[in-house]
Amino acid sequence: MSGDKTGLHRLLQTLAQHSELVAEAYFGGVVEPDETNQRALNQLKQLKVLASHGGQGFRLSPRLGQFLDGALNSDRMRRLDTDLGSWVDLLEQQIGLYRDAFSEDRLEDCDGYLAEIERLVFDLSDTLEENTAYLLMLVNNRFANVRTLSEKKRQNVFYIGRLEKLVGAVSALQPALLLELADDHEGMQALIERQLVRNLPVHRQRLQDILDILKTFLFQIRQIEARARRVRGFAFYLRQNPDYAPKDWSEQEQVPAHWNRVTGLVFRAHPDTLARGQEKELVEIARKVKADGEALLAKKPERRLNSVSLARRQAIRVASPVYRTRLKELFEHARLSPGRGVSALAFRNRHVPEIDAPLWLSCVLGEGIRRKAQKQGYDFEFVRWAGDGFDGNLRVKDVRLVFVPPAHG
Repeated sequence: MSGDKTGLHRLLQTLAQHSELVAEAYFGGVVEPDETNQRALNQLKQLKVLASHGGQGFRLSPRLGQFLDGALNSDRMRRLDTDLGSWVDLLEQQIGLYRDAFSEDRLEDCDGYLAEIERLVFDLSDTLEENTAYLLMLVNNRFANVRTLSEKKRQNVFYIGRLEKLVGAVSALQPALLLELADDHEGMQALIERQLVRNLPVHRQRLQDILDILKTFLFQIRQIEARARRVRGFAFYLRQNPDYAPKDWSEQEQVPAHWNRVTGLVFRAHPDTLARGQEKELVEIARKVKADGEALLAKKPERRLNSVSLARRQAIRVASPVYRTRLKELFEHARLSPGRGVSALAFRNRHVPEIDAPLWLSCVLGEGIRRKAQKQGYDFEFVRWAGDGFDGNLRVKDVRLVFVPPAHG
């Protein structure tokens, strides 16, 4: 007990001595080490007050952060252990607020939202890691470590409830949506990719392992429950009747009905080759077996070889699709007008109006990328719609082809 008091006194004394660093990590999200605070940060990390943040920085541990949120009645107070899915919704909400502040040039609000997003991502990653690893450890080591069937049922309800919460959180965590929301912000995308997306396969594999174990033990409960009830009833009967002896049913005309549930013996019949009375039947069977064997062993007719001709086969010409022909004409038209942009949409309106404009522009863009990669001298530029929103999409209404003759050196 004295050792525990000493450790607690040391922890509280360290927190009081480095309260400014703890406050900086809580409100700022991260503390960068330097020559003046490196030793203090390492000491706080050893006491699990701080945790590593990326490369060299330090952040507040999730549990201490939750304690401070509750003590200060913070607006970001939450409980990951009870509702992991709500944290994912909160993360998406914070990313949306950051995008709005960024589009309105509110830099101070952007810094606050970004710090909250980092804290959410790290807390969510740490909690998923701790919960999945801890639940897998419990299932592997302490599952079924109970004495009665009722305790076993309560244990199963506990494990199933925990598993449902984790499955709900992992299902609500949609990497593609989070990365799309964080589009145009490389730092935020890298953080989500490193802390959440890369760890999702690990969490899913742990949940699958837990589910496999639960399936096995739950199935055994369904098989054992009725049998255990009968065994306990028979044991109680034996305690009440210590002189009980099984009845000899070998001389009885009828047996109890429950004996009919026992699987019967399986008999197989075969001919007796030593019995004289079955000689004719056995001879007929032998003749039939001999005839069938000769038919199977008969030589199969040889296949005829295909005739070989040295004459050249007539080539089959396949007609080129209309869009391929028009694409060649468009690029040839651009080649004959070097340095001048040629509108793909105007060419389509004149020559191939039957092809939809978006489909035609996609074909032109694909062919342009291919020819540009081959360094044929073609380049292209987009004609965009006016008023693009902050959604990361590039709205193109036309593609202009430009041919620049390659320099010969």
